[in-house]
Amino acid sequence: MSKKIKIYFFIPSLRAGGAERVVSFIAQKIDKTKFDSTLYVIGTNKDATFEVKEVPVVFLNHERVSKSFGSIFKTLRKGKPDIVFGTIGHVNILLGFFKLLFPRTVFIGREVNVISVLSEVQEMKGRMPKWLSTFLMNRLDVMVCQSKDMAEDVKKVFGFKEKKISIINNPISEKFQLKFKEEEEEKEKHNSYNLITIGSLTNRKGHIRIIEVLKNLQIPFTYTIVGNGDLRDVVFSTIKKNNLEENVQHIPFSNDVQSLLQKNDLFLLGSFVEGFPNVLLESCAVGTPVVAFNAPGGINEIIIEGVNGYIADTPEDYLQKIMLSYKKEWNIEAIRNSVISRYNEQKIIKDYEELFLSKINR
Repeated sequence: MSKKIKIYFFIPSLRAGGAERVVSFIAQKIDKTKFDSTLYVIGTNKDATFEVKEVPVVFLNHERVSKSFGSIFKTLRKGKPDIVFGTIGHVNILLGFFKLLFPRTVFIGREVNVISVLSEVQEMKGRMPKWLSTFLMNRLDVMVCQSKDMAEDVKKVFGFKEKKISIINNPISEKFQLKFKEEEEEKEKHNSYNLITIGSLTNRKGHIRIIEVLKNLQIPFTYTIVGNGDLRDVVFSTIKKNNLEENVQHIPFSNDVQSLLQKNDLFLLGSFVEGFPNVLLESCAVGTPVVAFNAPGGINEIIIEGVNGYIADTPEDYLQKIMLSYKKEWNIEAIRNSVISRYNEQKIIKDYEELFLSKINR
């Protein structure tokens, strides 16, 4: 029997970010007969918001990625992993530097944003000189991108060669199950059309432009906003200004996303840019269709028009797509299958396993 491939996964924290969840999922689910995995968390366990049970977890106990250089260096020198896998820009850059020190190790980064568009709608803090970040990112052996948009952006922003880019979408967790038909029948007895958005209250998520659309919606509706963030006061002052306070309810945080998605009729995405939005996959997985603005980051890969939702180009178009959804008799099984068939856990894990195996000559 050949020796297992040793992989060290590095993430900033165990807080409820999509990137951290996906990487911890990969570390737990890849074939344990072929891979020996360890998950390294740069932060501490005191702010963890989810558990990792199926793989060893080591906390490096640093408040910032920039402070973790020594700990990571010692970890790599002692453990001699075959592959090092990281996610999020500042971790990827750091691993690019370590490639210079450990040239025989395969270093793989995972991008989570369409950087060129994100920088237009959100302040990019703590950015190092572009020439340096570009140099270090290009030391990586592979860059995993979640969507085609992201892959094109990585080539444009960092000059990454196409042969070093691997497109692997996010998986949809098996825990998200189809809503019961009884729930659908019960909702039909209610007059209100139930809308929901789940995401941090930041400019990039586009809550304001959703509210500006909803002020013109001429049907009875409730709109549930799940999440919190720096834009909270602006969002709710906009709601008040448009006399929508009676229509809107706010849930700052929830661990029961599945139940919330199941109870609503339509998911609204207002984002100006995404990575590969897990929440769209989750909404479709439970049978709730989506309406999203046309934005880079995999939205046009996930949404199949008229099957699991609609994409809108303008606020006027967005309003029309909400009304189309309201009048349409959706097939909830088809909505679920549209994502499960393409992004199920087994398929995505297989994609990662094939990537790892292709980089190790044994």
